Amino acid sequence: MQVNSTNLLADQILATIYGQCVGDALGLLTEFMSKKEAKKYYGNKPRNLEYSQKVPDFHRSRWAEGDWTDDSDHMFVILQSILYNKGEVIATDFAVRIKRWMRKGFPDLGDVAGMGIGATTKAVLSHGSFTTDPHKIASECWENSQRNIAPNGAVMRTSILGIHQWDDLDSVFRNTLEICKTTHYDPRCQASTVATTTCIALMLQQTAHHGDGKKLSKNVDLLIKQSYDTACKVLETDEQKQELWFYMSCTKLKQLQLAEPGKIGYTYKCLGAGFWAFKQDNFKKALIKVVMEFYFHDI
Repeated sequence: MQVNSTNLLADQILATIYGQCVGDALGLLTEFMSKKEAKKYYGNKPRNLEYSQKVPDFHRSRWAEGDWTDDSDHMFVILQSILYNKGEVIATDFAVRIKRWMRKGFPDLGDVAGMGIGATTKAVLSHGSFTTDPHKIASECWENSQRNIAPNGAVMRTSILGIHQWDDLDSVFRNTLEICKTTHYDPRCQASTVATTTCIALMLQQTAHHGDGKKLSKNVDLLIKQSYDTACKVLETDEQKQELWFYMSCTKLKQLQLAEPGKIGYTYKCLGAGFWAFKQDNFKKALIKVVMEFYFHDI
């Protein structure tokens, strides 16, 4: 590792955490709004989106100005579990903590309960045996849906697992699946989380080895392909792999059809939006475009 890379690496790790929370809080501005409603309140092509612009309707008024939602809450629950267990990722410990969050939220931050929890996560957490065998319960819920549910509640929280043990891709892979499968057992959910955390870890590795972000901008396509190849390990058929590649390689946001009826909470929609943004040159513009396009941000 080059000497100059140390501070940059730390900055990128913090930026991943801050970026998760900032994007989450800004996404709340349009969550559950149609594109027509979003344009009404925020303009056709806004140059800026600020927390203070949040519409004080029933849904948004449940969160304070600038607050993030359950997406980032769950990320912090994962982080708490990792810290408590001195770096070890333990599914049952996370299960106990996420169920406690559902009941109480983060009391130190003024919460009285966890808000915004998706239907799939709630169903799994509400099972009596969840805290003792979360993978089994998540698998049963998935089987009971005829293996049809693949919502984005796992990928929305997973960024922290790309930071933890970032220099060991095998560990990143194992840790990611260990947490994903506690609530979201579908292979598409697993692939979404693995693709995301692998890409984060690869970016951090590149910084550690090269000490600047110049080469990163030139290697975006390579990082996406490496992340895709790793994610494919949890998929079985060529059809599944082709679908994943479509969402990860898409270059036009409209092609993702993020507001497609019946699929707005689909894990690959969320994943595709993230990897589309990864290809863009301007983080702020990309974030605003996604927020104005994608009106249902998690499930």
